[in-house]
Amino acid sequence: MKKNSIVLLIFLISIGINAWAQQPTFGLLKSDANAADGYTLFTPQFNNAVFLIDNCGEKINEWTFSETPGLSCYLLENGNLLRAGNDSLEIRAWDNTLLWSYAMTDNTLLQHHDIEPMPNGNILCVVTDRYSDTIAISAGRNPANLGATIRLERIVELEPIGTNDANIVWEWKFYDHLIQEFDSTKLNFGVVANDPGLLDFNFSNNQNVDFIHLNAVDYNEDLDQIMFSSKHLHEIYIVDHSTTILEAAGHAGGNSNKGGDFLWRWGNPQVYQQGSSADQLLFDQHDCKWIPSSFPDSGKVSVFNNNGDGTETFSSIHILTPDFVDNAYTMSLNKFLPSTYDWSWNGSILGNVVHENKKCGAQVLSNGNVLFCESSSGRISEITRSGDHLWSYRNPTHSGGAIFNQYEIVPGQTMTIFRGERYDPNHPGLAGQDLTPQGIIEDQNSLSESCILGTDESSLASSIWVINPIQDNMLRFNSIIKADNITIVNMVGQVVVEWSNFHGKTLPFQSKLGAYFIRISKDGNEMNQKIIVQ
Repeated sequence: MKKNSIVLLIFLISIGINAWAQQPTFGLLKSDANAADGYTLFTPQFNNAVFLIDNCGEKINEWTFSETPGLSCYLLENGNLLRAGNDSLEIRAWDNTLLWSYAMTDNTLLQHHDIEPMPNGNILCVVTDRYSDTIAISAGRNPANLGATIRLERIVELEPIGTNDANIVWEWKFYDHLIQEFDSTKLNFGVVANDPGLLDFNFSNNQNVDFIHLNAVDYNEDLDQIMFSSKHLHEIYIVDHSTTILEAAGHAGGNSNKGGDFLWRWGNPQVYQQGSSADQLLFDQHDCKWIPSSFPDSGKVSVFNNNGDGTETFSSIHILTPDFVDNAYTMSLNKFLPSTYDWSWNGSILGNVVHENKKCGAQVLSNGNVLFCESSSGRISEITRSGDHLWSYRNPTHSGGAIFNQYEIVPGQTMTIFRGERYDPNHPGLAGQDLTPQGIIEDQNSLSESCILGTDESSLASSIWVINPIQDNMLRFNSIIKADNITIVNMVGQVVVEWSNFHGKTLPFQSKLGAYFIRISKDGNEMNQKIIVQ
């Protein structure tokens, strides 16, 4: 019996060792100290939560909304969180208090995919714009290429009012900027190749119902322009936001004096009858946006190109430069510039080729690295411009907010997220907030337990601290740390206890009630803090 117990013990230990040696399947998958500092925001698609995590995969904050997403969310500069639900837009405070809610569907606004917070507090929304066959034919659509209805798109700017209302203060519609060569009796009849500011209503893309399928919207305050992405036309567009609503529906007015016509379009010049299939550079792309000012490549555009070169074998990420000179975007050989990307990446993460047909996104970070999301797998990763893989995290939650167990075999794509966004530590929305890590979301993660947040050692005092007051005879640090030496002294300078070569997040500390000082030393740098034992 004793021999059998020993054999069983050895067996159990071996199982534990093998489990520990396995690569985590959820939560933190890879962490390098060179990853850009900050906090990553993501929204699971199949539950009501939004999470903000640090680079060690520990939860910093969690919000719970009234419904599943539809689909994006943003941390605002005042610390509130704006999120699109399947029906309503909501703004919640850092403590999850509901501040504003607007029922989009009840107000006949079929918002989908993306929204964009604006500096003036308004919100840009991607909204479905349906038309009957009769109306589509009256606009020159070939009747042979119609379903029951045809879905175009519109962009609306909402001004939040009170706690549950909003005004539409600006809008733009594709329907107002159509051209066609099919029916000469219609007012929008013209030569497509001669008018790249308009959309060919009969371009053949085998989409008789969902002709355009917008999936992203972005705003540039410096230019007062809006950018959006059409998956089914494989193009991204820029229009003038300085117009009135009436001008946005026409072809004159605004800073550009082009009304709501396209100022720039890029990715598939075949749509405006220029070039050939060899000139197509975008395939089912998502998440086009301007790189912020003060960042490397400020003013350029990043985009997640879902189907790479069109072979549907890989995805790619691009950075490109729209050529804007004398208040106009330039062309060459009747095609909008640039002729190609400034930078492009495709490759593998943790042994798997990055290829996602739907959703996804990419974000250029303040240090020039690129964060991107593979939506169906729920994975967010950071790479350098040379393609070095620095960081990856996978959403550990699924339907109803349930948490996956490590190494669980996962059905379907229940861990899907729309995007992941990294916020710099100095983002205004984080100022004054409690950024104390609250532990991992999943049940276990060996990488998070051994993770050290990458920090500038000269700022040790601002990156490591003890959570006050000390209770239950336990010191708790704000994150997992490594320290050469930790010393606690009383108020008269006497050493109470000392530890060397510490690695962890908690320390047992039994002492009398009162005040003490803790000194943490690492690589010649030092942090001192007053602590209170209760």
